[in-house]
Order: sequence, then structure tokens, then C-alpha cells
Amino acid sequence: MSPAPILPRTFSDQAVKAQYARVAWFYDGWSRLTEEKALQRLLTLTEVNDGMQILEVAVGTGRLFAQLVRQNPAGMTEGIDLSPAMLRHAQRRLGRSIRPACYRLQEGSAYQLPYTPGQFDRIFNAFMLDLFPSEDFARVLTEFMRLLKPGGRLALAYFSHGNKWSNRIWPWLAKHLPALLTGCRPVALESALQQAGFQILAQESISQNTFPSTVVIAKKPT
Repeated sequence: MSPAPILPRTFSDQAVKAQYARVAWFYDGWSRLTEEKALQRLLTLTEVNDGMQILEVAVGTGRLFAQLVRQNPAGMTEGIDLSPAMLRHAQRRLGRSIRPACYRLQEGSAYQLPYTPGQFDRIFNAFMLDLFPSEDFARVLTEFMRLLKPGGRLALAYFSHGNKWSNRIWPWLAKHLPALLTGCRPVALESALQQAGFQILAQESISQNTFPSTVVIAKKPT
């Protein structure tokens, strides 16, 4: 069976900021119901050692980011997101309970990440590329590759088609009512990962309350 086609999308910084300003107040609830299993699986599959240089691209409200910071108090965990509204929620989540010297949050675009080549041991990215035009997947993944150290790992989660009949409602919604999902839709990233030069180490399909995700751990060759 041939893979399902990826729905077309365009991308605008201002449109995305406006979309996520509208949903930021309830996004945590959505994430707990649909994304939490995938996020926790990323943490389980990705070895994170204290003292690492870690980057999360598209931190959202900081659910994964806060866990990464807590696991890496002797290292530096960087986080970036295009949405100021989502970043405000992430900063409030960290609050005063986590030492500010071990993390930094900033606004910015995944298309041009403001970090040094080879800076990071780990890069995490969850539920972002399913919003991007498919022709840009390899470009963004190549940017991740540029920032990883040789042997560094990318931990990736994204909205996918799933393999259960109960998953089918979500591609239908993405096609017919895209605004309900802020324009996100099911994607497949294996080809783009290989095009960017990654070696795929692990890949799993996950379904949470019928929402289908894929998690991938990929390595930058040494």
C-alpha cells in the first residue's frame, strides 16, 4: 500500500503566532489528552545525561522542556518557539523552582536557529513539522543536523496517520476542518530525515485517545 499523501500547507510567521495566541490558554489540556504518551516516550527512548547541551525547538507551553531542564541541572537546556504566547506559559511553568542559570528560553524560527554549529548533544522537537509545508521538512531537519554534535541525537514526535481504524477521524479533521487543529495534519518524515543525513535508530507509532503520533530517534553520524 502506498503512503497516504501529505496535505498541502503554507507557512506564515504572523499567522502561526495568531493561531497559537488563541489556543495557548487551553493547549496544556489538549497536550495531556493527545500528546503526553508521545512526549514521555521521547524521554524514555532518548538517553539524557546531566551536563549535556540540549535544545528543544518549539517548546510550546513547556511541558517537555521543564522535564528536560530538571534532568539536566548541571548542563544547559535551550528552548525556542515562534509564539510569544506559548513562551509566556512555558516561563510560568518553570517559575522560581528551577535555577535560571541552567536554561534559556527565546523567541525565534526553526528555519534559522540562532545557535552555534555542533553545539548540542540532543535536540527535541515535538508536533511542529506537521504544521510546515512538506517541501520544507528537509530544510528544517538539515538545520537540526547542523546544530548537533557528531553522534548527537534528534528526538522527534509528529502527527501521523496511525494504523488503527480509530485514528481515521484525525486525518479527516485535518482535511475538512483544518482550523480545529491549527493547520496541523498527518505527515511522514522518514524520507526527509534520510535526505538530511540522519540515521534512524528507533521509530514507534503511538495512539492516545485515538490521536495518532510517531516518535523517532535519529542520530547524526560520527
